[in-house]
Amino acid sequence: MPDDSFAGIRARIEEKKKKVYSANEDVQEEFTDKEIDTIVDRMKTKYRSEGLEFNEVEGKLGELKGIISGTDHKGVEVQGVEALREGRSPYVRVLGHLYFALHGFFEWLGKRIEVLPQMKSLNYYLYSANMSYSSKQWVAIISVISVIVFIAAFSFGEILFLVLRYIAQQRELVLSPTLVAFSYVVPFFGAFFLMIIAIFIGFLIPQSNAQQRGEACGTELPFALRHMATELRAGIGLYKTIQTIAKADYGVLSEEFSRTIGEIEEGTDTKDALRHFAARTQSRPLSNALRHIIRALRTGGNLSEIMGTIAGDVSFDLRMKVRDYSEKLNFFGVIFIFMGIVMPVFVGVMAAIVNGGLPLGISIPLTPPVVLLFYFLILPSFLGGLAYYLYITQPKT
Repeated sequence: MPDDSFAGIRARIEEKKKKVYSANEDVQEEFTDKEIDTIVDRMKTKYRSEGLEFNEVEGKLGELKGIISGTDHKGVEVQGVEALREGRSPYVRVLGHLYFALHGFFEWLGKRIEVLPQMKSLNYYLYSANMSYSSKQWVAIISVISVIVFIAAFSFGEILFLVLRYIAQQRELVLSPTLVAFSYVVPFFGAFFLMIIAIFIGFLIPQSNAQQRGEACGTELPFALRHMATELRAGIGLYKTIQTIAKADYGVLSEEFSRTIGEIEEGTDTKDALRHFAARTQSRPLSNALRHIIRALRTGGNLSEIMGTIAGDVSFDLRMKVRDYSEKLNFFGVIFIFMGIVMPVFVGVMAAIVNGGLPLGISIPLTPPVVLLFYFLILPSFLGGLAYYLYITQPKT
């Protein structure tokens, strides 16, 4: 496969067509644009089946299509599944070897997974999360892990039911054929359900990683923008300023600017590289800041003043998020005090009254098993869920 894109292949077909006509005027066959598109699509299908990845996106994510497809890309990259066996991670290498140990089955399973609607955005989130996997590689990883989950869950279920059947046999209990069959069916369907969950979690991982990178970028954004504004005010050019941010200690934000520097050094226009950056990031403030910078480059605005203003706006938004979260904590604090202090005391007092035989005139099912269930399952689950909700909703500052 040549290093150029399919746009180059289309051009060579046209050039060959002209040569054929110039060499032989009697040739009546003519290639139309539709026929050329058919040839290109056939070649794409062929190379995809051999592991060649074009990283195309669809739908609302089409803004990145020119970046990671064959139209604007400087060639295509071979990212076949076989590369997993030489991956940097030892776990990925093991998964790659397992995939090729049962290649036919995993390829069949991968084709079933590829029909899911999540495939339309998989390439985008892999690109946004800076995960060095193609969609075909990621589907292969998901396939192997989901089968491992199925085998592990089914084996655990069967061992559990074997232990229960052994205990019943020791106590000379007679199990009905229906119950015995049930002991095989439940582990199978339970394992299959966990396998489906593992597949969907596999699709959520790139999206989650991309969103975490976006949040990390948003945290450092005000400081980086003020740094850039100071550099520009000192007369340093935008490219040098971006290089400074890429080399500075701004965490994920510096990594993303390094990716932008790499694009510019490969020949991409600065405005286009920044547009790609804005399209792939999951941080809305960062995306808006980059679009303002692009607009200033096109219209000739004062970049240092614009970045200073944007930095102030981002800092204000972060302060508003902290204020809203503090108000939310006041409300949930009341709920926490009620469920963590008032309710346990109330249940304990009522259980003591009911189990003590005092007449209340009402029937409350506060038997010892119910009280133990409340204290050791219901109450911890509620408080744990509340604490987790407050953790995931806190602003990342």
